Amino acid sequence: MLPRRLRACLAQDLRVASACSELALEITTLAPDAEALVSAWIAAASSEGDLWRDRRWIARRSALIRFLDVWGVEHDQPVARALADVVTLLSCAGDDRRAAARLAQPLWLEREAVLDLRKGLAALAETQTRLCIGRVAEQGTESDSTGATDLAVALQAAWHDALSDALLTFSEQTSSAIAAAATLACGADDAFASDVALVHALVPVGEVLTRPVADSAATRERRRWKKIEAKLVEKSEARRREKAATVDSTPQLAVADAPPAEVPKGHVLVVPAIQVTGSDRGRSIARGYEHIIGKPLPLVAVPDLAAVRTRLVFEFPYAQVTIDRLLADLIGREYTTFRPTLLIGPPGAGKTRLIARIAFHLGLGLWRVDATRDAGASLGGLDRRWATSEPAHPIMAVARTGSANPLMQIDELEKSATRSDHGRLWDALLSMLEPETARTYQDPCFQTEIDISRVSWLATGNEIGNLPAPLLDRLRVLEMPAPSHADLDALLEPVMAGIAADHELAPAFIAPLDGEEIALLRRSWRGGSVRRLIRLVEAVVNARETLAVRQ
Repeated sequence: MLPRRLRACLAQDLRVASACSELALEITTLAPDAEALVSAWIAAASSEGDLWRDRRWIARRSALIRFLDVWGVEHDQPVARALADVVTLLSCAGDDRRAAARLAQPLWLEREAVLDLRKGLAALAETQTRLCIGRVAEQGTESDSTGATDLAVALQAAWHDALSDALLTFSEQTSSAIAAAATLACGADDAFASDVALVHALVPVGEVLTRPVADSAATRERRRWKKIEAKLVEKSEARRREKAATVDSTPQLAVADAPPAEVPKGHVLVVPAIQVTGSDRGRSIARGYEHIIGKPLPLVAVPDLAAVRTRLVFEFPYAQVTIDRLLADLIGREYTTFRPTLLIGPPGAGKTRLIARIAFHLGLGLWRVDATRDAGASLGGLDRRWATSEPAHPIMAVARTGSANPLMQIDELEKSATRSDHGRLWDALLSMLEPETARTYQDPCFQTEIDISRVSWLATGNEIGNLPAPLLDRLRVLEMPAPSHADLDALLEPVMAGIAADHELAPAFIAPLDGEEIALLRRSWRGGSVRRLIRLVEAVVNARETLAVRQ
């Protein structure tokens, strides 16, 4: 059930002479024209002396391998290539760099065959059981007088365990063979490999190479489990302390009456101490927010704006004016805070992604709100008396990021619900966008004044037609242009870099687009949606992988 190359590599007791004879029969059966080359190859293999340095042996094996490669292409027979690779395994020494390079890629591609065997383990175990004791009755039915059914169930389980162990061994040996082929192909020297056939060198040399990696992985796994155990112990202790505190039901005031904490420079006291009594839901309300209540939180400082602008213009070359107007808010400022802004532009112009990349390059925490799905005025928090009570979204963003100036992103602002049964998102925004009221915002959940004046608000939309005038009066409206056909060349490099990042690859691992591919994109994309351009480039990259010529 394994590919031919892997079968040869994993057969540790393989006798090269016998294997050559069997392989010669297969080659002449597939390609009768190769009989003379095969005979010469077998004859040269029987010569005495240092076989791996024998010029006759090298010449005849090379002629046979070359014939099989050409014959396989001419007759569209991939099996000929596999036979040529097995000839290479049997005929070359372990220090043959070219032979190892030839085998490294196909062995890597066939690694999946070992993993796919797991899908058939149950069927294999059942087949082996039937061969041993005949037809297997269904599990759970009454056994006959000989107890054959119970025996079959136990035997089938034993076969499954044995096959799983064998598969694990195959996987380890396959990885070792692949590692050895890649390393030897790069010119690594191994004294053992130079004296044996390549087929006998791959697995032992690979085991030596991969042992440090396996040891390191085992060490990391042990450290990971120790950290997990420590966290579990810590959580258990925290639950014990919390339970002990809950037992004391005497009504009390939390540190609300205590003197306010001293706020150092570059910090903001976002949530002061809140009123917590034993008779209401205050204890559960504050749970999860202990690290921000009554504690000054740091502000994210403004980084090098020139470097941030360079990176943003590289990713959005068509939106340079919009980027400059946004970053102008930070010029001369010590800490990052934007004016409340609404980006207006056509669908696919990259408004949402621009905000996300701004947050990334500035080091700001990002909190997204989808205006089309936000329920009423929940953005501003829900009252403590309700079972679904929760703080305002800016407080949730502060708690998640640990900073006093996260970036709030509201997508599709103009598509927010207009019904006011439970309040509207537009109305909830009004007091949070005004600096004076945001500094003393009354949170309905914590029931205290909080300071969210350093929180930045950036929203997106396609138009402003139905937005209420009080909301527009508090928002700066900037236009986000859609890229044109002339921006294609500037967009291709950042789009390719983004595709590489999505696949967790370095950009150098994806070859740049050639002239024919760029011409195809020019005909297919006439400007407009960046999302459509990304899909087109992804299709070109995927087609390149699919249509690439495989040896």
